[in-house]
Amino acid sequence: MAEYRAELRKLAGQVMEVMDENLGLPKGYIKNAFNSGGEEAFFGTKVNHYPPCPKPEMVNGLRAHTDAGGVIMLFQDDVVGGLEVLKDGEWFDVQPMRNSIVINTGDQVEVLSNGRYKSAWHRVQAKPDGNRMSIASFYNPSMKATIAPAPQLVENGGVGVEAFGYPEFVFGDYMSVYAEQKFDPKEPRFQAVRAM
Repeated sequence: MAEYRAELRKLAGQVMEVMDENLGLPKGYIKNAFNSGGEEAFFGTKVNHYPPCPKPEMVNGLRAHTDAGGVIMLFQDDVVGGLEVLKDGEWFDVQPMRNSIVINTGDQVEVLSNGRYKSAWHRVQAKPDGNRMSIASFYNPSMKATIAPAPQLVENGGVGVEAFGYPEFVFGDYMSVYAEQKFDPKEPRFQAVRAM
């Protein structure tokens, strides 16, 4: 597990560098933002188990939500599905693929990119057959990191400026709001942290 986590941490760094390049930001911009505040970014891993459910229509495996953090890497079960993402108001299955990792962006990447990258709404549906396992790894800002839209993206008229106007905040404050509102729409979370 230690080797797996070390390799995924490297992968997260590579993904952030590609996002920097796509956004026209200096190499290392997102990673440096996550490591601000005098602390290192947090890298965590959790194992999820979804047992078979005899009446899946009556329960959710995991309710719809966006992830609070930065870059999320999911090694999902290659046999039992259940992960779904929301696109254009419709839920789509994320088909299990052998030896693959699903990469998701969280709320902090949405803010740093000024809305060019969106944190994806996703959920896990209960299934009647088979045990579903997944390993989720999160590269998140340090709790003291200040998160705000990259100035270069505000100057260039990013999506968030006209449509929403993302606030500047400390990640730990955002987590306090998120803990209470995880399954609610994300825009009120941004508004609540703006008021702190």
